[in-house]
Amino acid sequence: MPRPYSADLRERVLAAWEQGEGTAAELAQRFRVSKATVNNWRRALRTEGRRYAKPLGHGPAPRLDAAARETLQRVVEANNDATLAEYRTQLGEQTGIGVSAAVLCLTLQRLKLSRKKRPCGPRNGSARMWRRSDTITVPRWPAWIPQSLSSSTRLESTPS
Repeated sequence: MPRPYSADLRERVLAAWEQGEGTAAELAQRFRVSKATVNNWRRALRTEGRRYAKPLGHGPAPRLDAAARETLQRVVEANNDATLAEYRTQLGEQTGIGVSAAVLCLTLQRLKLSRKKRPCGPRNGSARMWRRSDTITVPRWPAWIPQSLSSSTRLESTPS
């Protein structure tokens, strides 16, 4: 979200409006803001008496409070090679708080907790990383396109 306009600019626009120096469109053009911005500032002054911007929000509160984060840290230190699903289960059992794997992963990153990753492939490193060329059975183009279905290879019929 972009930053709000400066308090000085807002104050100058509202002061000009109160002194009757022009319409909202004229003030918007003069101060190089949109007409909607001028109207929103006027509405905030009229309804709330507010001449300043609202403080920026910082999103929702974290699902895991400080005690739950400490519990998660102890769980990770005790069992460093567990999966996220296992961490979720253990954390839920100990704190009663259920979180998604994404929230748990983000919390681990924010706490700078590293964990061992289990290998995905065979341990001897003999996994093939590409397809063998002899297993591909699809013929090359245009041989696999039937002649009867291809409009570009048909002979044009000549009118008699």
